Order: sequence, then structure tokens, then C-alpha cells
Amino acid sequence: MVEEEESLRPNMCALAILSCRPNSHPFQERHISLHEPIKVGRSVARARPTASNGIFDCKVLSRHHAMLWYESEKFYIQDTKSSNGTFINNQRLCKSGEESPLREIYSGDLIQFGVEVMENNRRGEKITHGCIIGTIALYHPDGREAKPAPFLNQPNQPGITIQSQDLYQLAHYLQEALHREKMLEQKLGSLQQLVVTTQEAAEGGWQALIDEDKLLSRLEMLENQLHVYSKNHSEDTLRQELVALQEDKISYETTAKESLRRVLQEKLDAVTKLSDLERSLTSAEDECGHLKDMCESSQEELKQLAIRYQDQLKEVQELQDKLQEAEKSHQEEMERAEREKQELTEKLEDMIQQESSLSAQIESLQADNDFAKEQLAAMKAKLESIKEINQEEDKETSQEDDKETNQEADKETNQEADKETNQEVDKESNQDEDKEINQDEDKEINQEDKTKQEEEKTLALGLEGISSEDIIPLGDKDSVPENLEEKLKELQKQIEVYKAKLEESDTKVKASSDKIEQLQKELEVAQMDSNKYLARITSLEEKVSLSDMHMNQMMENALDSLKLQLKESQKQSDSSEDLIKSLEDHIQQLENEVTQQTAIERVRALGSATEHSVDNIDDTMCESDTDSIATLNGHSVDTLPVQDSNLLASVSSTTSSLSDLTDGNDIVSEAREAQRKAEAELQKYRDEMKESSQQLHKSSMELEEVKGHCFQAQQLAKQRGDLVSDLQDQLRKAESATKEVKQQILELLGELEKERGKHSQTTKDLEETRSQLQVAQQAAKQSHNEAEQLKTEFLALKEECSNLRKRIQAIEAEMKMSRKENLQLSSEYNKLQESYKHLEALKEKLASSEVAWRMNLTDAQKDAEKSKQELKDQGDEVSRLRSQCQQYSHQLTSLRAQVETMETDYRTLSDRSKKLSFMSSVPLLMLLFAVLLVLYPTLEQLTATSS
Repeated sequence: MVEEEESLRPNMCALAILSCRPNSHPFQERHISLHEPIKVGRSVARARPTASNGIFDCKVLSRHHAMLWYESEKFYIQDTKSSNGTFINNQRLCKSGEESPLREIYSGDLIQFGVEVMENNRRGEKITHGCIIGTIALYHPDGREAKPAPFLNQPNQPGITIQSQDLYQLAHYLQEALHREKMLEQKLGSLQQLVVTTQEAAEGGWQALIDEDKLLSRLEMLENQLHVYSKNHSEDTLRQELVALQEDKISYETTAKESLRRVLQEKLDAVTKLSDLERSLTSAEDECGHLKDMCESSQEELKQLAIRYQDQLKEVQELQDKLQEAEKSHQEEMERAEREKQELTEKLEDMIQQESSLSAQIESLQADNDFAKEQLAAMKAKLESIKEINQEEDKETSQEDDKETNQEADKETNQEADKETNQEVDKESNQDEDKEINQDEDKEINQEDKTKQEEEKTLALGLEGISSEDIIPLGDKDSVPENLEEKLKELQKQIEVYKAKLEESDTKVKASSDKIEQLQKELEVAQMDSNKYLARITSLEEKVSLSDMHMNQMMENALDSLKLQLKESQKQSDSSEDLIKSLEDHIQQLENEVTQQTAIERVRALGSATEHSVDNIDDTMCESDTDSIATLNGHSVDTLPVQDSNLLASVSSTTSSLSDLTDGNDIVSEAREAQRKAEAELQKYRDEMKESSQQLHKSSMELEEVKGHCFQAQQLAKQRGDLVSDLQDQLRKAESATKEVKQQILELLGELEKERGKHSQTTKDLEETRSQLQVAQQAAKQSHNEAEQLKTEFLALKEECSNLRKRIQAIEAEMKMSRKENLQLSSEYNKLQESYKHLEALKEKLASSEVAWRMNLTDAQKDAEKSKQELKDQGDEVSRLRSQCQQYSHQLTSLRAQVETMETDYRTLSDRSKKLSFMSSVPLLMLLFAVLLVLYPTLEQLTATSS
């Protein structure tokens, strides 16, 4: 029976699932049962790849690449001397050609069999053979998944609470996400390729349509040309056509010019729009920068306010804790006071009851005394009568003996009567005292307080001390009520003392409550002062920030203006220096020319006067040269040696040309006129020099003014810095004042604690503490409201920032649109230019064709005949293509019919296969039923269900 059960038990074994990675050689997902070691290798004739083995159709793997098996609840892998190796989590097990040691693997490990290999084809192309890469999932025979890698099961570091299973799931999810991402990338790539192919097909279709339109337009043009050439045109008609063509050309030119003008105008408008948009963008950027600064400052202020708010919350919490403690102590003190009041009231009631009982006892004692007096009086009367009778009877006996005996008898009788009366009184007093003691004991048990017990004991002892002899003394009868009255007075005095103590405690409570109110008021005043100081500090900080902003703006503006003024002054100085240099050069040239002309005049004058010698001529020339140079170059002494050399050269040239000069007088007059002109030009240049010197003086004055402005700005900056330092000093003073206020608050808190320690026994009023709580809650609410207001302001600022960002984005979008429009306009302008060039080319062609028309009539006729033949050929081709299209359509219909027949056949085959599978499962069901019938008695015996 056991063997049958074992045979029926399902054969469970370990399972390994290897799933393909995107960077792997493609293979089907493998579900490998590890009831025995499984070989991993390349497919050969005998071993083909299936979904349940480790054979792969990959050229990179060896025939016997690796082994995979399950042993002692662990999964192992071993490389069996493969050439390209085995990798676990990107770590190679061993070198090529060596057998690796056993390696334990876990679920989720990355397994790689082989490496990628590059191979050259016969054509010389490089082919890459991929390797097998996959993630393995391992399951024990009981269905549990194998534990993940050991590095995930390491003990967590202190402070890290991430479990290894979560890390493994995270890694698994990441791998799945990467796989999905790569699959999506592949799909996107295929979609992009499809889009590219569709675009290419669309472009090809459009190109075919365009070509067809071109061919049709060319055919129309050729037909028109044929029609034109078929007619016999005269010269008048040709002239008219030429005139019409010229008019068309003029109209085309005018339209092209107008379009160009419009395009240029639009371009100018776009440029102006661009400039406006750039200005608006710069202004928006400035506003954004300012708003960013404001936002940052507001954020800092919000942070500070949040810190203050948190501090205030902490203080409020501390105050609430203190108030709770005070409430607790107050409640305890109130409970104590109530207990004391109850005790005192109970004592008062007891004392009142004692008074009433004592007064009743006094009344009863007085009645007893009266009754005893009456009895004594009656007894005395009886004794007197008895004495009289005895005296009468015993007159005869001796009077002395009778008196003694009578006296002794009287004493005995009096003593007996007194004893009886005393016993009765003692019994009554003892009964009353027992009752009172029992009542006191019951009250003591109910109250359970030591102080009350002691007081009641003292009272009970005092009452017990009142003996029967004190109440009813035999000797002095009048002293009993006096003692009772004294005790009553003492009790009243004690009651008054207790009342006075109660009043004193009430006054102390009131005084402590007044002190607490004063301290609370002082606390409120200190809080108000601190709030005022904080408000002043915030206002001062705002003023300081505003002053800093203004200072920075003023400094930036002043620096910008100074830089601009310096640049302008530099430009002016450079221009003035250039002018001075050019003027000096021009003056030097003029002086050289003047010296040359004067030398020529002197030489010619000397030539006219031939009586003087050449030596005198040279002396006079030298003197005149020196005089002219002295008069002309009074301001430039450095140019004298150059001018002397020029004069010597001119003199040598003039002396050499004396023999050739004949018309000396005319030349002298011309030289004089030139000299006058040169002097006038010199005067002009001197005036210009003066003006330039004045401009230089002005520029120097402006530079001095700029320096003065700079100095003033520096002084202003220093003053502002002094103001800032003063404000900082004020801030420090305010901070010190706040610190003092805080110290005062701490001192007040210490005093409060001292007062609370002193008056811990006294009671506190709940209403005042509640009012404090309400005040604190109101302050907390106010702070909360302020925080909410600040939050709303912060949200408003955020919304403004977002709106500004949206505006900036809209402006940027408008800029992009304007840029696109500019690009479109530029492209249209280029197109128009190209069309204009094309029109000009057409114009030239038309101008050339006007002459060529007459020459090429025969050629046109030949072309027309050729085009007719081409049209016929194209018509034949179109008919042939239509016939081919019809044939293809017939073939498509036949193929569709075949596909439909194939689908019907497939459906019938699938139905047949379903029927066959169902019919094949029937004998199996019969077998199972027979097995169950055979096993039924055994199952009955096992389960003990048989009758």
C-alpha cells in the first residue's frame, strides 16, 4: 500500500527558470526540472534546443559548456572546460579550457554562457555572434524560491532598516523596468523606422505626382507650341506677342518688386518686434531677478519667522506644561482645602452636637439635682419626724446614747441615699458617654484622617475627663454649671480660632492669586515688549535690506554712469589726440611746402639780380630760411633739423635749376599767392588747434567733475556704510535689550517658581489659570493666524513667481515664434530672390528665344513629331500598366479567396484537434475512475469509514 501511495504521489523536483535578457542571443524561456544534472551546451544533430533543456542554438557555446544541478537543498553550476567561459553576475568562473569549482547560485542571479564573438564574412563584412545572457529563478521542490544572493542577506547596518527581500524585489523590479525600457526603445526604433519609411514613401508619391504634373504641363506647353507653330504668324502678330510678353515681363517685375518691398517691410517689422521683445525680455529678466531676490529674502524671512514661530510654540508648550502643572497643583491644593473645609465643617458639626449634648446633659443634671434636692429635703423631713418620735419614745432612756445611735443611723442612711443617687447619675453619664464615644469612633472611621483622630481623641479625653464627680459633685453643687459653661466657652473659642485660620487661609489664597495676576500681567507686558522689539527688529532689518538695495542700485548706477563718462572721455581724448596728430602732420607738410616756396622765391629773386654773388645769395637764403622757420615753428622746436635738411635740399635743387628758369617773375607771384594760402591754412589749423586745446581743457574739466562725482559717491557710500553700522549698532542694542528682556522674563519665571514654591500649600483659582490658558491659546491662535497669513503671502508670491515664469515662457514662445517667422520670412525672401533670378533668367531666355523662334521652326516641328510619338508610346505604356493592374487585382482576389479557404481549413482542423484531444482524454478519465475504484477499499481501510 505504501508503494502504491508513493507511486501516486506527484514526482516533485527542483525547478530552474531561465529568462532571456534584451542584450542576449534570442532564445525561448526555459523551464528546466533538476531531478538530475542538466547539461548546458550548443545544439548538435542529436541534441536539439527545447523549452525544458539547456541546449541553445548559439555558435558561441561549446558542446559541453556547463552543468547545472540541485543537491542538498542548494543549486550548483560548474563550467566544464568551455572555451568562452561562464559568468555569474559578470564574474567568470574559471579560465578557458579549465574546469571550474562548484559555484552556488541563487534566484535572481545573472548567468552568461560565452562571450560575443566578431567574425568576418566571405564578403568581408563583420558579423557579431551574441552570447546567452539571462536571469535565473530557482525553486525548491516544496515550491519555495531559493534565497537571493548572500550580499543581499547581510545583516543590516545600524540605522539601516531595509530588508534583503525588499532589496531583491527592488533589483528584480529594476531589471524588469530596464527590460521594458529596452523593449520600448526597440519598439520606438521600429516605429521610427516605419515613420521614416512612410515619409520616404509619401515623399516618393509626392515626387511622382510632381513629376506627373511636370510631364502634363510640359505636354500642354508642347501642344501650345505646336498650335503656335502650326499657325502662320506675320510680323505684326509677332510684334503684338512681343509687346504682350514685354508687358507681362514688366508686370512680373512690378509684382516681384512689390513682393520684395513687402517682404522687406515685414522683415523690418519683425526686426522691430524682435527688438521690442528683446527689450521686454531684458526688462522681464530684470523683474525676474528682482523678484527672485525678493523671493529669496521673503523665504529667508519666512524661515526666520518659522524659527520664531517654532520658538513661540515651544514657549507656549512650556507655558502649557507649566499651566498644567499649576492646574494639577491647584487642583491638589483645592482638594486639600476642600478636605480641610470638610474636616472643619465636620468638626464644627461635632462641636455643635457636643454643645447640644452637653446642654442636654446640663439640663438633665440640673433636673436630677433638683430631684435629688427634693428627695434630700423629704428624707430630712422624714428623719426629723422620726427623730421627734424617737425622742418622745426614748425620753426615758438616756438622751446621750440615743443621740449617738441616731446620729450613726442618720449617717448610714444619708450615705446609702447618696450612694444610690450617685450610682444612678453615674449610670446615666456613662451611657451618654458610651453613646458619644461610639459616635466619635464611627466618624473617625469614616474620615480616616490622623489630624482629626488626634483632635477628636483630645476632645473625647476632655469629655471623658468630665467625671461624674465634676458634673455632680457631692460637696459643692454650684460649681458644675460653671465648669460646663467654661468648657462651652473654650469650644466657642476653638471654633473662632478655626474660623480665623480659615479666613487667614482665604486671605493668603487671595494674596497669592493677586501676585500670580501681577506676574501674569508682567509676563504679558514683557511679551508685548518682546513683540515690539521683534517688530522693531524686523522693521529695522527691512529698512537695512531696503537701504542695502538702494545703496547697491545707487552704486551700480553711479559706477555705470562713471564707466560711460570715462569711456566717452577716453573716446573724446582719443579723437582729440588723433586730430592733434593729423593737424601736426598737416602743419609740418604745409611748413615744408612754405619753406620750399620761399626758398624758390629767394633764389629766383637772386637770379634776377645777377650783380650779387652766389655767396650772398646763400647767406640771404639761410637768413630768410631761419627767419621763416622761427616765425612758423615757434611752437615746435623739435622739427628744425628736419626743415634745415629740407631747405638745403631745396636750395641745391633751386641752384641746379637756375639755369633752366626763365619766367621767374610769374613763378614768384605764384609762390607768393601759395604762401598767402598756406598762411591762411596755417591760421585755420592754429584755430583748430586752439579749439582742440579748448576741447581738451573741457574734457579735463569733465574728468575732474567725474572725479568729484566719484568722490561724492564714495562719500555717500561711506555715509551709507556709517548708517549701516549705526543701524547694526541699533540692532545690537535691540538684541541686547531683547536679551535683557528675556533675562527679566527668566527672572520673573524664577520668581514665579519661587512664589509657587512658597505658596504651594495655598490654593489657586481655576478661572485665572483658565484665563491664562485662554490668553496663551489666543496668542497661539494669533501666531497661527500670522503663520497662515505668511503662508498665504508666500503662496501669493509663489503664484506671482509662477505667473511671471509663465509670462517669461510666453515671451520666450513669442520670441521663438518671431524667430520662426523671421526664418520663414528669410526663406521666403530667399525664395523670392531665387524666383526673381529665375524670372530674370526667363526674361533673358525669352529675349534670346525671340530671335531663336524664327530660326528653330523646323526643329520645333521635329520636336512636336517626336513628342507625338512619345505621347503615343506613353499611352501604350499607360494601357499596358492598366492591364497589369487589372491582372494584379485579379491575383489579389484569388489570393484572398485562398486565404479564406485556408482559414476555414484551419478552423476545421482546430475543431478536429479539439475533438481528438477530448476523445484522447476520455480513456484517461476511465483509467482514473478504474484506479479510484481499485483504491476505494484501501482508502476505506485507511480512513476507517467502512461499515
